Amino acid sequence: MAEEKRSPAGSSFWQIIFPAIAGTIFILLICVWVVIGIGAGNISRFAELSTVLLIIPVLFFSLVILVILAACVVLSVKMIRGLPPITSRIVEFIDKIRDGVSRFSEIIVQPVIRPSAYLKGFRSIFTREKSRYEID
Repeated sequence: MAEEKRSPAGSSFWQIIFPAIAGTIFILLICVWVVIGIGAGNISRFAELSTVLLIIPVLFFSLVILVILAACVVLSVKMIRGLPPITSRIVEFIDKIRDGVSRFSEIIVQPVIRPSAYLKGFRSIFTREKSRYEID
C-alpha cells in the first residue's frame, strides 16, 4: 500500500496562512497610505494611475489577439505556398485515373460495338439504301 506523505509540522502556516495575512496587511497599508496622501492636487495623479492600471490588462489581451492573428496569417501564407505542388500531384493522379477508366471502358465496350459495326457493314453491302446525299 502507498504511504501517505505528510508535510512537516508548521509548513502549512508558513506556506499558506502567513503569505495570505502578509498580502492582506500590505494591501491595507497601501490603502491607508493612499487615503492619507490624497490631497486636493493628488486626486488627478491617482486617477491617471488607476486608468493606466485598468488599461494594462486590455493591452495584454489585445497583444494575445494580435499574436493569434499573426499566427493565422503566417499559416495561411504557408498553406497558399504549399498548395500548387500538392494540387499538381492531385491533378496528375486524377489524370491517371481518368486514362485508366477510359481504357477500361473501351475494353468493356468492344465486344458490344464491334459485332454491331460488322453487322451494319454487311447490311450496307447487301441492301441498297437511298443515299442521303444527292449530287446535282
